[in-house]
Amino acid sequence: MAKKSKKSKAKSKKRSNVVKFPVKKAKSGKKITLRERLDRIYSSKANLATTCAGRCECCKVACPQMNYSEFISLLTTIWSKASNDEKLDLICQSLEYFFLYDFDKFGKGSLVKPCMLLSEKGECKYYEQRPLNCRLYGLWPEEDYKKRVDAFAEAYEGKLTREELPLNTQCPDVKRVDDSVELTTELIQSMFDELDKLDSQILQFSDAQVKQRENYRTFHDWLLVKVLGEDWLSKLTVFMLAAEPEIIREQIKTCKQVFREQLRGSKLSAVGQGIEAEIKNIEADFEEEEGDAGTSEETGEGPEG
Repeated sequence: MAKKSKKSKAKSKKRSNVVKFPVKKAKSGKKITLRERLDRIYSSKANLATTCAGRCECCKVACPQMNYSEFISLLTTIWSKASNDEKLDLICQSLEYFFLYDFDKFGKGSLVKPCMLLSEKGECKYYEQRPLNCRLYGLWPEEDYKKRVDAFAEAYEGKLTREELPLNTQCPDVKRVDDSVELTTELIQSMFDELDKLDSQILQFSDAQVKQRENYRTFHDWLLVKVLGEDWLSKLTVFMLAAEPEIIREQIKTCKQVFREQLRGSKLSAVGQGIEAEIKNIEADFEEEEGDAGTSEETGEGPEG
């Protein structure tokens, strides 16, 4: 729950989209998608299906960080379903969330940023593709979650009490429908390790970049990287860290207006074409490994919520 430094994000390097999925087992010859690959990471070690009632109280507070592979798979679905106006709304909201970063400038508004992927009824539009952090909320070993909150509380000591911290406890209504496999710290970490490994394969993140968590950001930051590029995001970071709150708010309004005027039509289509080309490139070498059929907690092993 500790906040990721924007300065470290600004220093991240450009990466080429070279995809080479190393052969570890015999290949079956059957092509699989990135989404299928992710589903197997989520489900191969334990069943994460829960009794979640779908109230999305956690989602109304924040959208958690996610690995790049999770983001690009989710974005591909969003871009194929959302209208141009909805896409522009996401980009503009991402910009606002990016700028509202500094607690000393914006108070609790820098921490409470409702997920942009909720419907008007407050339900997740893309529940089946939610990232691992969403799937794990309510399921973390209590001692692990307490340590995460402890780190968050230490970072905001003297500014917020522990009770005032967003998501300072896990949802009591979330229970596993099948707890035959214990969700230990080590098992959870192994799933995140698999995601890191997948990120390195599809976008050539180096071990150093993974260690610095450069492959792990919020949805809104990833979207801005995809639309604006790392260079522009670095420039915005420098401005955001130096500017006064009123100037930042004025810049948000200006940027939103510019985005809505300049990203319509062909430019927004170009973003979509880039996403489509990237996912095809990523999946070009993906083949199912023999004995790797995988299972999913989304296919009748319990209520989804």
